[in-house]
Amino acid sequence: MKPNNTPTGGKRKRPYSDSNAPKQKHPFVVEAADHCETPLIAYKDVAPALEKLAELMGKTKSTLKIYDPYFCAGGVKQHFKECGFPNVYNECEDFYQKINSNTIPDYDVLVTNPPYSTQPFDHIETLLSFCRKMCKPYMILQPVYVYMKEYYHWSVRPRDDKIPVGPLFITPSSRYTYRTPRGFRDVKAGDLATSPFVTMWFCEVGKYRSDILKWWCEQGKELSPGCKLRLSPKSLPHRFKDSNDKSRPRLRKKQRDAMRRRRAKDAGISARALKYVRKGGPRTFNSKQRIKAS
Repeated sequence: MKPNNTPTGGKRKRPYSDSNAPKQKHPFVVEAADHCETPLIAYKDVAPALEKLAELMGKTKSTLKIYDPYFCAGGVKQHFKECGFPNVYNECEDFYQKINSNTIPDYDVLVTNPPYSTQPFDHIETLLSFCRKMCKPYMILQPVYVYMKEYYHWSVRPRDDKIPVGPLFITPSSRYTYRTPRGFRDVKAGDLATSPFVTMWFCEVGKYRSDILKWWCEQGKELSPGCKLRLSPKSLPHRFKDSNDKSRPRLRKKQRDAMRRRRAKDAGISARALKYVRKGGPRTFNSKQRIKAS
């Protein structure tokens, strides 16, 4: 006799929908797709560099004032606390309104993962413009395509006031996966994890750049296992280069196979199954191809 797997009541359980979860209210316009909490591993990857930066600024992990202007669901403070940084300002308030009213809180370094949407305005472009104006160190987790944008090149160009500008890039050992807090999107519980873009840390440390580079070569690379520190987009690993970057060389077959296996592992499927997944959807044929095939 076959076991009865039918739930009580004779009805199949409906998949959980996140639309019934309590929703966080924000005093500003939000885009549902932008609401994703940064994973703890991302903060752990830059925590050693933040600690060294605090030392160079004459501060400790507990006194370093970190500012994250984009509030999602409050996980930022908890993650930083686990990394040993309790002094974090991340409140549910309108960042752009605070810029206009000149009420930005005092901080030592800005660390954030900004929204990626461009409507009604480009959040990343606005943030980089703000960072250039403030002339303070920052670590911004954003998609790799940003380094190809004109506004990014503008934000890191030499300054007239002789303040040193020199971007650094910290790439993770594996692709970060973000999670949407419950109540932000009407999706199944299993679809709350997402990784729409390859992301890495864009860093600007000003006059501390040479000290950070020396520290990384001596200790940093061991304290952040699997991470790489690069000085320019040309030296980025292949998988962290934008697809439109002309300096991105075509991989050999063995390298492409290795990358396919890595992508499959991140997606949780077999490499053979991934081989038959087409990026543009199912293959289509025109009438001439059908005639020729027949």
